[in-house]
Amino acid sequence: MNKIFKKLFAKNRIDLIQQYLKVNDPSILEIGIHRGDFSKQLISKFNPKKLYLVDPWIAYDDFIYKNSWYGNSDKSNQKIQDKYYLDLLKYFEKKIYEKRVEVHRKTSDDFFLTNKNTFDLIYIDGNHLFEFVKRDIFNSLKFITEEGIIVLDDYALKGWWDDGITKAVNFHKKEKNIKIIRKHNIFDYHHQCLIKKIKNKKNPSKNSGFL
Repeated sequence: MNKIFKKLFAKNRIDLIQQYLKVNDPSILEIGIHRGDFSKQLISKFNPKKLYLVDPWIAYDDFIYKNSWYGNSDKSNQKIQDKYYLDLLKYFEKKIYEKRVEVHRKTSDDFFLTNKNTFDLIYIDGNHLFEFVKRDIFNSLKFITEEGIIVLDDYALKGWWDDGITKAVNFHKKEKNIKIIRKHNIFDYHHQCLIKKIKNKKNPSKNSGFL
């Protein structure tokens, strides 16, 4: 019963991921960094072989982003985004020098276009709009290891993104590209969705993404 209870009531995001990630010294990709708060937890708790951090750190002018963390406003203008980026470089300076951390200031689309690495854990918390999340999942499936997991933040949360994360997950599930191994339910409030690539499944078709 204690094991069941622990699985149902993960203390936090890290605890939840630890229940399913069974790789020592994993290679981790995080999409959507903001100030790097979760990046610091990932490197502290998982001691990854390498941590890849991807974020354009752009303040977008489009009206749809008005209430987002990356909309151009008094709370999130370009100067603030630049500061987040520079502060992150400073924090991880030693790890970057040791080649334990790579910081890529670009969109996830651009990152995947030239990426040649595989990852044991991909954490998706970038642009929350449906088309962007759909592409992030599509691209992640091409680079996740066989035993690796993909985690999406803010699953089942309603916000400015019009439920884009849940819709993208449902899209790929319908396409039979993924299986859901854990998702937000009444027993926890972390709003995470953990998915895996279906074994022996070829890379998803172009209809599933954009490349």
